[in-house]
Amino acid sequence: MGISRFYLPIRFIIGPDSLLQLGKETARLGKKALLVTGSRSMRSTGTFDKVTHNLDDSGVKWISFEKVEPNPRASTIDEGAKFARDNGVEVVIGLGGGSVMDATKCLALAASGTDPIFAYYENKASSKTALPIILVPTVAASGSEANNGAVFTNWEIHEKVVINHPAIYPRVSIVDPVLTLTLPAKTTAQGGVDIFCHLVESYITAGDTTLINDSIRESSMKTVVDALPLVLKKLDDLDLRSRISWASTIACSQFAGLGGGSGMMTLHGMEHALSGEYDITHGDGLAALLIEWMKHTEPVRKDRFKQLGKNVFGENDGIAATEKWLKKIGMDIGLKGLGVKEADFEKLADNALKTGFWVKLNPATLDKDAIMAIYRKAY
Repeated sequence: MGISRFYLPIRFIIGPDSLLQLGKETARLGKKALLVTGSRSMRSTGTFDKVTHNLDDSGVKWISFEKVEPNPRASTIDEGAKFARDNGVEVVIGLGGGSVMDATKCLALAASGTDPIFAYYENKASSKTALPIILVPTVAASGSEANNGAVFTNWEIHEKVVINHPAIYPRVSIVDPVLTLTLPAKTTAQGGVDIFCHLVESYITAGDTTLINDSIRESSMKTVVDALPLVLKKLDDLDLRSRISWASTIACSQFAGLGGGSGMMTLHGMEHALSGEYDITHGDGLAALLIEWMKHTEPVRKDRFKQLGKNVFGENDGIAATEKWLKKIGMDIGLKGLGVKEADFEKLADNALKTGFWVKLNPATLDKDAIMAIYRKAY
């Protein structure tokens, strides 16, 4: 086992009604905040008012940027960064799902200068600083509140890319499962698939497995596998929502790699090409590809799939058990139903290899032909 490094400079506040700590935490970081939300605003659920009243009560001045779309656009991020600069913002709050949180990170980075965010991805711009970031997830899915990565899309060239930067760790992440109670079933299921994939991809592809790391990932996967079908039948169950929120935060954090585990999210690299081209929901794209990615990887990871079946699902066949679970939660979907065109498979495979270069590290070769074959079988 090689050397492990762990660095997670985030103040986590987790639990029901932890949102009430937002104003106090914001005041520690600045006197004027930019509240970033989605174009499908938080206003309709009452969350926006709850947040702004809390900021008011804590003496924090605020303005809002409510334009972030799913698969956030680089152009939207650049607009938000300029808005932050022009208004002398001192701290940025991301209130929403993964798209909002990722856009908030990128906005905070781009606001430190005048270069567009895509220039940072291309290493044509650099900054050692970003505006202080607070993240408040309203969807259990991306786990963006627990890392320094962000995903955004350059819609002009249909490239969905990942950026990692030491300055975009959130200073504070407030994970309040109460905020997920208003989510509809479909969004809840899509988020659950994303959580599961964050865990299972690294679990399957890991080359230096250890008991303690397997246990972390297996217990987190089992939490989602068991809780998600139940919460879909009772969307207002706070206990179940809390379990899934915990799993979401753990799944895409360095916690999931403790104990010597490794592995790469190669399926994510293949999916990014889809949502970058068609603007489909990330969880849907993952669900459509998951089983065929598993079947492709299984010949060189037979023991891992058996272990997955036994320790997570209580069954012998990990792939069959996953397929059954997807059907149970209504996520057994194909690419055709998502509007993907067969004629685009070659272009999509090229895009996946360019923007998700880590797919090449999959234990079963993922070259252009293999990726195209998976797209075809998942159709």
